[in-house]
Amino acid sequence: MTGPRRTAAALLVVAALACAVTPAAAQDAADSALSAALTDSLLLDAADFGALRPHLLNLTTARVAAAAWELVPRLVTLGRPDLLVEFLGFWEDRCGRSEPLVRTRLLGAIWDGAFDEGLYDDGIVEDLDAWLQRSPQFMSEGRLAFDRFTIVFADQLLPHQPAGSLPEYFCLVYSDRFDEAADLLRGADLADTWLRWYIDHPDGAEGGQVIPGQDEPAAEGEAGPSSLLLTVGSWRPRGDVALAGRHVLVGGVLEQELGSWFVRLPIEVRLGRTDRPYLVDQDGVQAYSDRFDAVYVGLEGGRALWRTGRLRLDGFVGLGYDGIRPFLEQDIMLATVNLNLGLGLRWQPMPQPWFLGLDLRREWLGTRNEGPDSLGGGALSARLGIGRRLGGEASR
Repeated sequence: MTGPRRTAAALLVVAALACAVTPAAAQDAADSALSAALTDSLLLDAADFGALRPHLLNLTTARVAAAAWELVPRLVTLGRPDLLVEFLGFWEDRCGRSEPLVRTRLLGAIWDGAFDEGLYDDGIVEDLDAWLQRSPQFMSEGRLAFDRFTIVFADQLLPHQPAGSLPEYFCLVYSDRFDEAADLLRGADLADTWLRWYIDHPDGAEGGQVIPGQDEPAAEGEAGPSSLLLTVGSWRPRGDVALAGRHVLVGGVLEQELGSWFVRLPIEVRLGRTDRPYLVDQDGVQAYSDRFDAVYVGLEGGRALWRTGRLRLDGFVGLGYDGIRPFLEQDIMLATVNLNLGLGLRWQPMPQPWFLGLDLRREWLGTRNEGPDSLGGGALSARLGIGRRLGGEASR
């Protein structure tokens, strides 16, 4: 971090952090991994990292990591970015690369006005995922205090960063403003950055073309990501088929995006009994049944109507086969056409392959039985599911 001199705004950051980090740094002496000789006076007056190194060399690997939780906030509070960058090198030599270390290096460089994309490689994708998926319940008190410090640090740095810049993006991420960071990353300002390329090419794909992700559609007509959604829901019939009563539906939806458009292949099963027996008059068979083992296989098409953050609203139309098997031991199917219109939501809470989906549909069913019970009419249905992105875009 030997870039431009810190600005007056950065000095205000240090002052604001002093109050925020003091509790984290004031640990019990018996639990501290730092030598008592590393006083504030020494940290302020040290000509270089050589004055600190003798007090850290006798620490084990685990104790070096524990020392980082306390020493990093103190170096920031005391305004010593030069010592911070050298300590980060010592920390990495002893403990190897880690998400907290990368996070500190990026925020430290932003603080010192020395940020550039040479600070990270394609491993930044895993580091960002680790921060987004962190589990506080499995962390030590020292690590929790350190994380709280970096959130405050990033929050204090944020107002001083150029709009639409990579420093602004990292300050948003590390201050837990995930949706704002995602919006910035999808914008034109960061389109030509290495960070964007690494995230769009998680497997190191060749070529300069950006692979679209969940929140960034491909160009119209260009194949985008595919996904599989496993669903469970409710089916509420009306009209002549209302005699079937409400049923639970279970199924899956395979989707392929084409820019803002998409096509889906849904398969659903509705098992159970009807509210009252119905007369089957089909293929020379006349008999009553109360079975309602039904299957729907369709083709749906639609487009995204609205997007914000990681939430997407879809509109779609579907057409498919809807069949009922009224008798377990006879090969008879009562089939008809299922036409439906629907609205759906897709929500990806983190930049991960997993997402949640909700679809609401109005269905129209044709006549499928020659007897007095036509089993036609319609239905209202809802399906809720959890899905996963498939292919190289899954890590978006």
